[in-house]
Amino acid sequence: ILGPDSLMKPPGEPPWIRDTKYRHFTPAMVHLSAGSDLPENYRLFSASKARYTDEAAVAHGVSADLSAVDDGSHGATASAGGHRRLANDGALEELLKLVPELGELVEKATAASSSQEAGPSKELLQPVSQPNFMASSARVQSVAWPALFEPKLLLCAPKSIGQNKIVALTPRGVGAIVPVAQHDDEQVHAETFALDGLNMAGKIAGAAWTQQGLRLITSVGKMLQCDGHSHTDGRWPCQASEHAPLPIPAGSELVAAAFKELPEDAKAASTGPLVALVLKNFPNVAVLYRSIDGAWHPQGEVHVPPHSGSRPGLAFDGDDLLITFSSGEVHRRPTTRGTPGFHAMPADGVAREFCSACMAGQGKLLRLALRQSLSSGWGPELITMP
Repeated sequence: ILGPDSLMKPPGEPPWIRDTKYRHFTPAMVHLSAGSDLPENYRLFSASKARYTDEAAVAHGVSADLSAVDDGSHGATASAGGHRRLANDGALEELLKLVPELGELVEKATAASSSQEAGPSKELLQPVSQPNFMASSARVQSVAWPALFEPKLLLCAPKSIGQNKIVALTPRGVGAIVPVAQHDDEQVHAETFALDGLNMAGKIAGAAWTQQGLRLITSVGKMLQCDGHSHTDGRWPCQASEHAPLPIPAGSELVAAAFKELPEDAKAASTGPLVALVLKNFPNVAVLYRSIDGAWHPQGEVHVPPHSGSRPGLAFDGDDLLITFSSGEVHRRPTTRGTPGFHAMPADGVAREFCSACMAGQGKLLRLALRQSLSSGWGPELITMP
């Protein structure tokens, strides 16, 4: 049954291997490269014909139907080679014409990158995304802000101190205390102050207003504490925190951070605060650390959406982490168990750069934004939504 010619094919091998192995080769199926009996359709290389229609080819005496290698003559090859050099020269000339445009493109890209690192653009911001048509309009509180004040951090006073106030801070340690207005038409005044003791600790990446005072996290991972709930003659003294330095890699930079202190009734002798850190090299992850027995231990991570901006705002509200987008959206991410939440951006269509958010008394969400005006430049706005 199984011979040279079989009606059945043995199983166990795919047909592309089995059929090739049992194939009977004949001399007509095997050809050598040095053989003279090659079929007409068997060629390793077939030279193409060069056809020229431009005036330069005619001027140099190149035929419009010149074969490159058919006749094998030296003259034809030299002429074709000469015209190839002319073609290369023409391509090089066209490429040189694009050099000024490429230089201008590089300058624009460099300027855009430098302006992004330096801060907000000098032009009026355009809305990043369209607001939800069902979202409420923004209510801007009437605050008499100091001149040339561009804060990036918003801290709400803890409920335990009984003060309905907020602190707005710049990364360099200049701040203002503002009472939260009870009515829309009420105007309040900001008390300016400066944090004393930052020195070479770096820019402030995150902060919180706790029961003991302000807690700061700098861009290089250092922690400071500013005791008390107000300044003295415009100065708020700060000192190094009692906690160990944060475990960030050498040479890394924090772009955003948040600090959460445990409630008094939940504190244990060996358990400390919780922090959330966003590194510049990993902007889509907020890493959680808790201080246990004097050392920082990882407690998980929270995903940060990629379109949140170059510097998302972070703040704790209970067991939830608030992530503020530059467009005004605020995402709520649980750090233990819970359901994620979302606070829509204002629907008034005004171009702003939102920086931070926090929860004030009576469950009111406050947002801090920067808005540019043609007369006074960039200025802060404290925004609430019903």
